[in-house]
Amino acid sequence: MKPTKFFKSIVLGLLITTSILGCKEKVTETVETVKPATVEELGQMNKDFAKALVAKDAEAAAILYDENASLLPPNEPIVTGRENIKNYWQGAIDAGLISASVKTIDASSNGDLGYEIGTFELKFQGEDGSIITDIGKYTEILKRNSDGKWISIYGMWSNNE
Repeated sequence: MKPTKFFKSIVLGLLITTSILGCKEKVTETVETVKPATVEELGQMNKDFAKALVAKDAEAAAILYDENASLLPPNEPIVTGRENIKNYWQGAIDAGLISASVKTIDASSNGDLGYEIGTFELKFQGEDGSIITDIGKYTEILKRNSDGKWISIYGMWSNNE
């Protein structure tokens, strides 16, 4: 082998090795910078949501959902888009909602996607003054938005009865 071919082979081998090692380091750095969210962080979306409903603020409730999020309410069509979600929750407020509470059972994340499952209790005041209580469970699929807050992209629930 001529010295110039030998030299070119060594340089090419070093370039390839450096490129491979450089890529490996970048991948490792990216994986390490995305830390899993805590159960409390993931559950905060629904705590804020319950507060917004009790405050009768459908706008504040809707902002906790992605612009293209979908609700999958029981026995009703899918509700898609933040504006439609706002109108849906305004309907619940107008129906006499007086109390809302949630409790996280489990939550986890991987990168910028996460989930939360939990239980809820909603109370409505009927037209005759009676209190109607709806108790059930929910699942939220969440994503971390550009501000670092967890917002819902899909929400599904059902009552226990």
